Amino acid sequence: MSKQQRPSVTRMVGGMTFAIVLSFALTASPQEQAGGTGPAEQQTTPGVAVDSARKTVDIPGYSATSENAGTTWGEYEVRQSLEAGGRIANPSGNLGMWDSYVNLYSGPRLLEESLDLHSATHTGFLFDDLTFANYGYGGDPNNVSRLQLQKGTLYRFNASFRRDKNFFDYDLLANPLNPPNSNPNVPIPFSPHLFETTRNMSDFNLNLFDQAPVRLRFGYGHYSNDGSAFSSTHQGTEGLLLQPTRNTSDNYQFGISVRVLPRTSLNYDQFVTHYKNDSSWQLNGTPQALANGTPVNLGLDFNTPAGQPCATPLVSGGFANPSCNGFFSYTRFSPIRNTYPVEQLSFQSAYFKAVDMSGRVSYSSSDSDRPNYLENFNGLTTRTADRMYTQSGPGHARRLNTGVDYATTIHVTDKFRIVDTFRFANFRIPSTFALSENDLFGPTLTSTPNTYNPATCPPPFTAAACPQHTSSSGPDVIQSSINNFLGQDMKINTFDLEYDFTKWMTAHAGYRYQRRDISVGLSYVQVGTFFPKLPTRGGCTQVVNNVCTLTTVLQNESDSVEINGHSGIFGISARPANTLRVSFDTELYSADNTFTRIVPRQFQDYRVRASYKPKQWMDFASAVVIREGRNNTADVGHLEHNRSYAFSAAVTPNDKFSLDLDYDYNDVFSRTNICYVTTPSPPVSIACGGSPFAAGLSFYTENAHSGGGGLQFRPLPRVSTGIGYTITSSVGSTIILNPNAPTGPLSYNYHLPQATLAIDLTKHLTYKTGWNLYDYHEKSNPGPTAPRNFRGNVFTLSMRYSL
Repeated sequence: MSKQQRPSVTRMVGGMTFAIVLSFALTASPQEQAGGTGPAEQQTTPGVAVDSARKTVDIPGYSATSENAGTTWGEYEVRQSLEAGGRIANPSGNLGMWDSYVNLYSGPRLLEESLDLHSATHTGFLFDDLTFANYGYGGDPNNVSRLQLQKGTLYRFNASFRRDKNFFDYDLLANPLNPPNSNPNVPIPFSPHLFETTRNMSDFNLNLFDQAPVRLRFGYGHYSNDGSAFSSTHQGTEGLLLQPTRNTSDNYQFGISVRVLPRTSLNYDQFVTHYKNDSSWQLNGTPQALANGTPVNLGLDFNTPAGQPCATPLVSGGFANPSCNGFFSYTRFSPIRNTYPVEQLSFQSAYFKAVDMSGRVSYSSSDSDRPNYLENFNGLTTRTADRMYTQSGPGHARRLNTGVDYATTIHVTDKFRIVDTFRFANFRIPSTFALSENDLFGPTLTSTPNTYNPATCPPPFTAAACPQHTSSSGPDVIQSSINNFLGQDMKINTFDLEYDFTKWMTAHAGYRYQRRDISVGLSYVQVGTFFPKLPTRGGCTQVVNNVCTLTTVLQNESDSVEINGHSGIFGISARPANTLRVSFDTELYSADNTFTRIVPRQFQDYRVRASYKPKQWMDFASAVVIREGRNNTADVGHLEHNRSYAFSAAVTPNDKFSLDLDYDYNDVFSRTNICYVTTPSPPVSIACGGSPFAAGLSFYTENAHSGGGGLQFRPLPRVSTGIGYTITSSVGSTIILNPNAPTGPLSYNYHLPQATLAIDLTKHLTYKTGWNLYDYHEKSNPGPTAPRNFRGNVFTLSMRYSL
């Protein structure tokens, strides 16, 4: 479906949804209507709360109706509200980016609906408190419903439903960046890994007897993710795959808490999660045609100077070159079934006067099954002359996980405390995979891939019915048994001393030790069968009756890594005046090893925070967070830092005026030695494994500024307004090995101005309108992709009725 078609479908479906929900809302009895203040407050500024990319300040329009005392219904105090209206949106530019960042379109909306029932005397028949809330229905990408019920200390019940419509199309991701000098020139204006999915999440939790010696907990959650996605596969050329997505998860919980000793609770919880993934993959894209009329997909890569998908993809008449890499068909099906049971025993105790303790032990033995993996390819991979292959076989993995946490605080005096925490975590993942593969070969897309039959392919194996191998062709039949293992044993102990010098100043100092033992293992047996012609290819020597069999055995290839880390920790917090608070924390870490190259062996964390409140209606806050890391071993040379500086201010002198401001600066840097492929090698390079490999420094820098502010004021008693503005501006650079790659998301500006207006027409009725502008602009040339810039206004008009 084209991007131009999507908005109209959204409007149609959104309109029908809105009509159904609004009809229900207007005809429901009080106990059936929605409630809650959280969603309503989030949605007051239209279109901003659902923008996952924003850094802005929501500006709620003031409304006197929020102060309504409500009404009574029997023994219940009732407050309810309904806000309905619609959005008007006019996005332009890259609609894929608009949908990835904003995804708001025109149409009617149920912006908010709420209902609160409260029994002040706690004598309700089934419940004392009820809160029901809904927002976002009618076409917005995020819809939420929440229900809360409570009856004194007898029970608490919470239920929620959320639907998120997720769209992603950042056209640089996995893009082949086909150069303009390719013949033909085929730019790819979208991400080959685009997705459009809908996630539904339902949760139900029930707590019984909250103040009793024995307390019970029950929970259930159901999650599903459905929709369409795209990915790619490499078979000589990059094939675009349509990936219908379907996965679900069911979560169950049972818990019990026993409190028989003073100030002590013993808890047992059982969690079970069952996960199903039924996603599949199939070839997608616009095919070319061979001269005989057969459609063939030449893939996404069109870089003819580099021979992708070949030097001359199209021949006379505009037909596809039969000697080119290509696809006739491709499918893959890989259903997965996972079961995660977890048992957990925990306690909290302050039974002893000077000692606080808490602990937790959990154990899980989980299974993951892939019962019938199946992959089919029909096309041509020119390097190996592979024309067709089928892979199949079951797989199984098991995860054994044990975790222990224990913490103790000893109050030596009223001012001095000793705190010790210990954590143990151990997991092991053994897995097996039985793989069967059958391959057929041919030199061109028009050649017939033949199976070997001695009756139709006698020596010297030149008959037309013989398999058509080359010296680079792999085995005709492969049978493999593969076993993998990954495990980690981790122990962390933190010892901390805390001291209160005065009631205005406290400090702590301590030491943390971490030990990680990581183990990886691989063993497999592979039997490859090579048919003629060329049965001795691939180094095979055991020829019997013109057929060669090569058995490759890798027994228990394993590796283990031991990492010992030491940290010194220190912090101080002071309140030199009632209006001023300052804190400083640091951790200095050093380790003797790492598991990956980009993990630092040494790092330093520094965190400074301050808050200042000179007046009751005035707040200032700031924070500085600096992390420096390095791994200076000779072959790695890794350096990194992440530095953040933030400031915020809020001024609210009265209920008619308020102002808030914030600013954040983030500086990110990393540098690591890498080994990469380059042809030809650069004039100055260090070999790492021989041509075409060369060593070099991979670097990444980004400096991002984000600032915003909001102003709210009431020029008239019944009128409230708000304006706001946020901008995120980033400048960065990184190593670019592909000369066609643009800077992309490292250098951009994202402007988010907004305004709101609310007019109280009557005591219960308020007219509201809001405006948001989304303006995203990258500062670099888009390269061989479509520009990713977008701009759009979103107006929201609504009427809010509250009682």
